Amino acid sequence: MRLRAWWIVCLPIGSAAAQGTGRGSAPTLHDVLEIALRRNPDIVQARLRVDSAHGERRIARALPNPTYSGIPGNPYQYGVSLPIDVSPERWYRTRAASQGEAATRFAGQDVFRQVRFNVRAGFYDLLLADAQRRIAVEERDIFRQLLEADSVRLRAGDIPERDVVKTELEVARADAAVARADLAVHAARLGLQALMGMTDPDTGFVVTGLLDSTPELTAPTDSLLALSLANRPDLTAAQAQVDESHSLKSLATASLVPVPVVSVVYQHTPFESGLRYAFGVSLPVPLFYWNGGERQRANAGVAAADVGLERLHVQIESDVALALAGFRSARVLAERYQAGLLAKSTTALESTRFAYQQGAVSLLEMLDAVRTYGDTRAEYYGAVHDAWVAAYALSRAVGADIVRERGPE
Repeated sequence: MRLRAWWIVCLPIGSAAAQGTGRGSAPTLHDVLEIALRRNPDIVQARLRVDSAHGERRIARALPNPTYSGIPGNPYQYGVSLPIDVSPERWYRTRAASQGEAATRFAGQDVFRQVRFNVRAGFYDLLLADAQRRIAVEERDIFRQLLEADSVRLRAGDIPERDVVKTELEVARADAAVARADLAVHAARLGLQALMGMTDPDTGFVVTGLLDSTPELTAPTDSLLALSLANRPDLTAAQAQVDESHSLKSLATASLVPVPVVSVVYQHTPFESGLRYAFGVSLPVPLFYWNGGERQRANAGVAAADVGLERLHVQIESDVALALAGFRSARVLAERYQAGLLAKSTTALESTRFAYQQGAVSLLEMLDAVRTYGDTRAEYYGAVHDAWVAAYALSRAVGADIVRERGPE
């Protein structure tokens, strides 16, 4: 089942995201993943590599074709020869091809694992870019309202002109921030659609999702390493490559056993035996070359596969440890913002705006409150984004989905 669990039938879909979801609405993360797992170029190439490996297996299992020959002369002779491919070479050849196909399938599952993470990270990158753009637009609106109010107060002689100039400068900076945010959203949209395999990307592409909660795991953290060793497809692929290399080593030795070739010759006039048919058997003799190069190459392949498997074990332990540490730190930071920092910055801004309207605080204090409010919200959304991406990175390190799925947005 593990060999076929990742295999998803490629179905045609439209170029727009609404066509991909089939509902005519902005796709959720689940919808985006479904599209990506059908159309992502890396996954398509992985399927093609599996098809190629299956073809190699069929080649290895194929029986040799007979050879027909005609010998002109007096008398004219016809001959047919056929290798008897029942030697140990065939057994090791077919086994190595089967193990190679299995390794390719598991490598395809590993592509699936990487693409799932990349798509999820790209989805949350787009959510973050959208959130940061909303913050930039809100800050710009606040500065514009402030500029209108200060212009009225300037005409009334309540504030100096330098305050209005300062506010105009902040409006210009806010306009530039909105332009940069628009560019970031545009890049995030195109990046996510590229991961989805959409050949005609839409610059107005939107998704359904919120950066309003922190992720939860569905597996205890003390079992993650064991889960990763049991579920990582790249580890299974590396083990299959080790098995394949041992079969290739055995094949290099088994190739020394000659494959007999049986032949039959027919001619119109009888042979000395009185028959028009004559039978023969031929054997290749390893007289000058004993497959030394093949055996040396196979031994090196076994050693390389063993080293790769050992290194992957160490890499998996490192992946899980680093991903778990990153998830814990990101979630703690996001929860600190949710615990009250975001609400405090909102309250501080509202009280400062009211005090500024009453002339109780200076313009610099007002501008500082706006920046603090914007920075706090931006950092909060960034922390929630980082927590979700870190959780999905932990799923990638484990090789299984251990993040509790969110309900409908």
